Amino acid sequence: MQRTFSHAFLSRATLIAMFTLGAVAVPATAVLAQPASNPATTQSTEPTLALSASASETVAQDTVTLTLTRELRGENQVDLSRSVNEAMNKVRDKAKSDKDLEVRTGSYQVWFERDNNRPVKPAATGTRAADAKDDGNADDAGGIWVARGELLITSKNMEKASQFAADVDEDMALDGIRFSLSREARETIEKRLLVATTKAFKTRAQDAVTALEFGGYRIKSLRLGDVGQPESYQPRMMAMSAAKAGPAIEAGKETVTLSMEGEIFLLPK
Repeated sequence: MQRTFSHAFLSRATLIAMFTLGAVAVPATAVLAQPASNPATTQSTEPTLALSASASETVAQDTVTLTLTRELRGENQVDLSRSVNEAMNKVRDKAKSDKDLEVRTGSYQVWFERDNNRPVKPAATGTRAADAKDDGNADDAGGIWVARGELLITSKNMEKASQFAADVDEDMALDGIRFSLSREARETIEKRLLVATTKAFKTRAQDAVTALEFGGYRIKSLRLGDVGQPESYQPRMMAMSAAKAGPAIEAGKETVTLSMEGEIFLLPK
């Protein structure tokens, strides 16, 4: 029994040792079984070539933005600001009632213009009258207050936008006109240009492969870019008539360009 127990004990110890060595040996074997390098991450020795291609389309701008302003000058800052705000609110509410018009606030400024040629009345020291600007009154400060606010009216219906400017000209004057291409129109054009640009890039790549006498190419990287270039254009305007007709305006044209830049691997024959 003594001997049998000893033999059994030694067998278990040996078995444990074998398992322990095996637990260490198996991962080592697995590591040795792995490939020395991963082909997907191996740096390619094939030559590369940078290419670019583009496609353009010139279209008429379909959106107009009118800048309406209200500017007042006077001696009381508070009164001027209130008058400008009232005019802007009135025109804004009118524009919001028309679903074809989009309105947003532009710049808003109130500043003091000092008149260096106007004599300044001396004020008693230690009183608020010593600084007329603090009271919002320019009478004793040798200058004048100016308040100016802007509203931007945007629409695809240029005739309606023009008529709106004529209808509100007593409250806010037309100060500028800007034309642009709407987002929807630009996206439609870019979809067409994407096909043309891709085709142009493939053609250039194949031409380069043929000229350099390689067997083919494989794309390494690609990058898309777009550029909108409005043509130089002065909008046509006519003075408003007594019948409150809006100014005759005509949009210009804009060239939309989609470019593609990238690198290709040149493959041997």
